[in-house]
Amino acid sequence: MEIMRSFGIQISDRDNDMAKRFRVIQGGRGDRESVEAPMRLFKAHSVGNLTRGDQVYHDVKFYWYCLERDQAPIPFQELIVDYERLDERHRKVLEREVQRYFTGDEIVALRDYLNERYGLNLLHEEVSIPVRERGYLFEEGDSVVYDFLDLSEKEHYPLPFKVWGYYTIRGALSSPSLEKGVQFLKRAFELLNITERTSSGQLEALVKEIYEKDRLIVKDGNESE
Repeated sequence: MEIMRSFGIQISDRDNDMAKRFRVIQGGRGDRESVEAPMRLFKAHSVGNLTRGDQVYHDVKFYWYCLERDQAPIPFQELIVDYERLDERHRKVLEREVQRYFTGDEIVALRDYLNERYGLNLLHEEVSIPVRERGYLFEEGDSVVYDFLDLSEKEHYPLPFKVWGYYTIRGALSSPSLEKGVQFLKRAFELLNITERTSSGQLEALVKEIYEKDRLIVKDGNESE
């Protein structure tokens, strides 16, 4: 696995590149006009392991967003429900929100850059347009502390649009807990006389799945609650 050294991010092997390719479908021949593909906007994230000192946090989600866009990809009236009727404060909040989405071309460019420069995959989800309410950034709530990744400020950044990211380690599984979970499973299999060979990678995946679904971790008997 490669290390995203400038950010301390280690890429998770199980993440697949789900970015889709886009094409414009032209109209028929003769005097028919070309059919213009409707604008599609996306939100995007990556998943990797984050290293902080001697601690590794597994499968952290890094949310990417467009920063300081000069203008929206399409008029705000088409992007935001009842745009003209909104009060100024609500309108400004949603304007900032929708300008942080990515176009299809930007998703492809960002995907290729992250993969080639950092070995990092990009996953994305189409946004339903027009937007009715805020909901893209900081979905975990105001009580969560976030850290930021200034991706477009790094040296030799080549894309024509600025991209930053944010993440939280809240709820992430750390290396000590993962290692103890694997040890627990190995010991459990041994006591149950289960002889089927299971790799460490498979055991790690099982510990992660249990943690993700049930929030269960293994602690030493002398660890405080």
